[in-house]
Amino acid sequence: MRAYILPHPPIAVPEVGGDEIKKIEMSERSFAEAAEDIAGYDPETIVIISPHSVMYSDAFYIAKGPGGEGNLARFNAPRPNVYYEYDTELCDEIAQLCKEYHIPVAYSEEGSRVIDHGAVVPLYFINQKYRMKDRAPYRIVRISPSFLSDSVLYDMGYLIERAIAHVGRRAVIIASGDLSHKLKSDGPYGFVKEGPLFDIAVTDVMKSGKLEDFTSIDKKVNDLSANCGYPGFVMLAGALQDYKITPRFLSYEGPFGVGYGFCIFECENWYVRLAKSSLEKYIRTHSKLSKEEMEEYPDFLRKEKAGVFVCIKKKGQLRGCIGTILPSYDDTLEETVALAISAGTNDPRFPEVTEKELPDLVYTVDVMGTPEKAERDQLDVRKYGVIVTAGWKRGLLLPNLEGVDTVDEQLEISCRKGGISPAEDYKIERFIVERHT
Repeated sequence: MRAYILPHPPIAVPEVGGDEIKKIEMSERSFAEAAEDIAGYDPETIVIISPHSVMYSDAFYIAKGPGGEGNLARFNAPRPNVYYEYDTELCDEIAQLCKEYHIPVAYSEEGSRVIDHGAVVPLYFINQKYRMKDRAPYRIVRISPSFLSDSVLYDMGYLIERAIAHVGRRAVIIASGDLSHKLKSDGPYGFVKEGPLFDIAVTDVMKSGKLEDFTSIDKKVNDLSANCGYPGFVMLAGALQDYKITPRFLSYEGPFGVGYGFCIFECENWYVRLAKSSLEKYIRTHSKLSKEEMEEYPDFLRKEKAGVFVCIKKKGQLRGCIGTILPSYDDTLEETVALAISAGTNDPRFPEVTEKELPDLVYTVDVMGTPEKAERDQLDVRKYGVIVTAGWKRGLLLPNLEGVDTVDEQLEISCRKGGISPAEDYKIERFIVERHT
């Protein structure tokens, strides 16, 4: 996954700004660079957090429906007018997770057909790289932040990332937001000393990649700076908490009295990094990661205890997969290390991975939820894995696997893996996973 902080000044769009864009040449270059990066990643879905759509003080807004159109007609630029299809499956999953975790959300068609400028401006530059005209080649999810506490904003961001993982979507997240609107006395909103202070603090966090530090910015400075990006930035921090972040700060300027900051965040999932590093170290040296090497990994890996499956693919084909339904170690850090090595060396279906193969391997780490009894009509191949048991025989299949499209297929494969005849009287359990790719 990749993530971005981008501003949304309509004046940056040539159809609106005309010759004025010469005054923000750094921002124009940064938009182009970020757009190039996104187009190169070629996401299936762009999740965009914008503060200029429907916005509630006590709930997050998610645009519902088939899609919407976006232009800058209110800024005297009705063209280009682009249609964006909504990723309804991902929207549904975010809304469902919010319900399960008691995060207030308004999943509504109100305002869903008109894409606001907070989304249109960044998407305009992305579309230039696709050389498209009136229909985007990707789907979008459009979410508005709220005025709820930082902790709730942070949790909402995490649920967005979890939903992306649950549906297996190749996605990017854009936190669209301008910085302080009070940078110049002759600007549209005037000047306060807190304006530049806020922008310095925010850009320092961007450059560091420690996005959790957004919440450490002085509240008075935040409030008086008259910015519109902060809530989305905190949501982005929550979305990226499972990732090792490498920031690429592009630029900052504010010639019109409003701050425009740009940053690309390359995101390496901590679980995947751990699995990859563990197997590579073992194949090359026949030893495990040292205590010093393990210290780089965050504490949450040491605090949770769960079953884990590590699957390895090479050029799209399975190369090894080993896992545990219930935890065998004291934490997921040790669990993942052991299973990554086993997946590459002890899967009886494949020979041991060689050092020459390591650059071609792709890793997926599934952290298991607790299995629960289920009936056939309670299964969902996208959301739930399944365990079938008949006496001492047991078969398991992970959820959301390519080529497994129906519950009947899921059960048939699970029975075959467990040596169970479909005619036998077998018990069914279902489980959810947190999939890290």
